[in-house]
Parts: sequence; structure tokens; C-alpha cells
Amino acid sequence: MTCLNLVDGEWRRTAELAPMKSLADRRVTLFELARSRPADCTHAIDRAFAFWSSFEWTGEGLAYRKHVIKSFSRLLQYFYEECLDELRQQTPKTRLEADKDYWEAKRAADHLEGNAEKAMKGELVPTMLAGQMYWKDAYIPAGVCTVITPMNFVYGIPGIQVVACYLSGSPMIFKGHPFCAITSTTITRMLLAAGADPRAVHKLEGFGGDVAPIVEDPRIAVVSVTGSAETAKVLQAKRGVRPVKFEGGGCNWSWVDDGFSDAELKKIAVRLAYSKLGLGSHKCTSLHGIAASRATLDRIEPMVVAEMRTWEMRDPRAAAPGETKIVSPVMVHKASTVTSIQAAAKAAGVKVLLEGGKVTGSDYADHAEVAAPVVLGRVTPETKLVVDWDGKETTIAPALTEFFMPILVTM
Repeated sequence: MTCLNLVDGEWRRTAELAPMKSLADRRVTLFELARSRPADCTHAIDRAFAFWSSFEWTGEGLAYRKHVIKSFSRLLQYFYEECLDELRQQTPKTRLEADKDYWEAKRAADHLEGNAEKAMKGELVPTMLAGQMYWKDAYIPAGVCTVITPMNFVYGIPGIQVVACYLSGSPMIFKGHPFCAITSTTITRMLLAAGADPRAVHKLEGFGGDVAPIVEDPRIAVVSVTGSAETAKVLQAKRGVRPVKFEGGGCNWSWVDDGFSDAELKKIAVRLAYSKLGLGSHKCTSLHGIAASRATLDRIEPMVVAEMRTWEMRDPRAAAPGETKIVSPVMVHKASTVTSIQAAAKAAGVKVLLEGGKVTGSDYADHAEVAAPVVLGRVTPETKLVVDWDGKETTIAPALTEFFMPILVTM
């Protein structure tokens, strides 16, 4: 496929198209995407801002925008199986994980459309300061907005962001992750097919600094981004005091109390293992570590390790609908980075409870970044490791560093 930019309803080819390989088989080119440069970004901003400045958007009431989103939801429902297949090709995951991704978008369309009047009047949000109500006014969209979405949930998070922005009446420039340009294109096409004004919905493809104008330009009223804290800091630095709305993940810990029976602890261990390994740890909500008393860790650590040993490292796209214990490939890091963190931990005296790391020796593993789970026992906030992080030597604190990799720590 070729994934182009969309500006004012016109699909635009940029000077350069970038080939994107399959994350499950680097021998396969899934699609080409338009590599936008500053001039492409400026053109999109010019057109979006011209529509905003014309005030023609005032002729489209909230009732009509709700109708569009209801139709958008119906299109999602109609193409349910195609959506699941599409997202599993771009971000290889089991059907269960793909289903979660899809329904996040579908339910966002249903619930935001149904509650739009209350939300835009501020009835779902408390008053922060007495008398300060202007920001809740249903008749004042923010202006031209840039929506930047991540690679791990390619329907769910773009669905939430795009639907909310469209319902607010704010013209948008939608910038999805390069990994999922096919879905960014599909979502945009569905929104237009549902009846959205093409002057209000623009889509750009591209990479990092190439698309800086859609963040920096003073005509962009709001930037909404889902991603890492580092990315959000970079964007905020470019915008000064102008708003960046940020949603991200973090190092998510589970505290396990004393007093559970062995049967209860086993259930907890199964759930925590899934929280770590589901979608290969590529969730903002993935479990990072388990904290407990020494006595409880002595009991639950072997259970977690035993559960993780039942998970398989194979292509999740080929898994049957009921198969859930499959670790997706490492998508944003090298599998060798998992091995490096494990080796550095062992050298620093950290107990490696489950050895894993880079997997080789199969047709799948030799053409994707595949890593088996690792469990590092009893780290502390002060534990430091010098590792090869995707080819660059760096020092990390395993208790405090977010891993988009199948690495679990205990403390």
C-alpha cells in the first residue's frame, strides 16, 4: 500500500516515499508512506487555519458532528474483521490484544458521541476555579489542533483522540505513528465517508523532526500527544506556554499484600504475568515490577516464573483466536537490548530469576526482533546498570526505567 497525506480532501504524494517493513518479518515491505517535510506541514497548516479563520465551520452544528461519529462507529462495526487483520499486520499481536485495540476506538465513538453535549458544557469535569468557566464553553472550539498518536494501539488511541477533536469542532491535523500509517489512512477515510468536512480533517505522515512545524507553528492552538514523557517534554519545549495535552505510561508497579493463600497467589501470578507480557510489554499500562515483603516475594516469584515459562515466542499473527500466551516481537527496541540488560544485571549481582533475551534459530525469530521474558529479582531504586541500549551505551536504573520489553523486576 501507499499511504499519502490528505489536505483539504486531496491525497498528496510527497517528494519522498519511505518503505516500512513488517515488524514480524523484516523481509516484507508492508507499505510506503509519504515522508512529509516542513513545506508539506506548512501547506496543511495553511489550509486548516484558512478554514478556521473563515468561520465556515460555524455552519456545522454539534448535532451533525454527532451524526458523523455515529456513522463512523457503524463503519468500524461493518469492517470489524478487516480492522483486526489490518492492525495485526502493522503491530503483530494476538487476536485478543487486537480486539482490545479495536473496541477502544469503537466504544470511544459510541460514548463520546453520546455524551458530547455534557462533556462540552463541562458537566463531566469539575470547576477548577470559581467563576472560570470560559474553557468549558460549548461554542468555543480551541482552533487548529495537532493530534499525535503512538504505535502500540493503532485503532484505540487514534480513535479516542480524533473523535474527541472532531466533536469539539476544532479543525485537526492528524499525525499517526509511521508504523501504523495504513490504519491512520483507514480512520481518516472512514471519518470522511461518514460525512466529516474534509476541510476540518487533515492527515500527515512522516518522522520526528521532519514534521516539527505541526507542533511549533503559532497557528496550532493545541497539540494532543500520546507517547513517552521524553517526547512530551520535547514538544512542550517547542511550544513554550502554549498547550500540550499529554497522555503517557510509566513504570507501573503492583504491591502484593501478605496473607494470601497459595491458590490466591497463583491466580495473582497468572494475572501479573499477563499484565507484563500481553502485547509483548508494548502497553502504557504494562506491569513493570512486583513489590512485596520478602516472605511474599519468596512465594510469588517462582509462580510468576513458572507462568511465564508457559508463554511462547512465535508469530502472533498466526495464532488461533483462543491463543493468548504469545509474546509479540519487540517493536521499538532491539532484542539484543533485552539480552544486554540481563547480562548487566547479572554482572551487578542482581539475581536473574528467569533467563531470556534475544531468540534465534527459527524463520520467525531470525527475521524479527524476538525476545524471551526476563525476570530480575530484588532490585532497588539505587540499582544501576550500564547497558547497550539499541547500540548506545547508557546507564539505567531498572526500578525506574520504563521497558517496552518483556522484562519484569521485583523489589
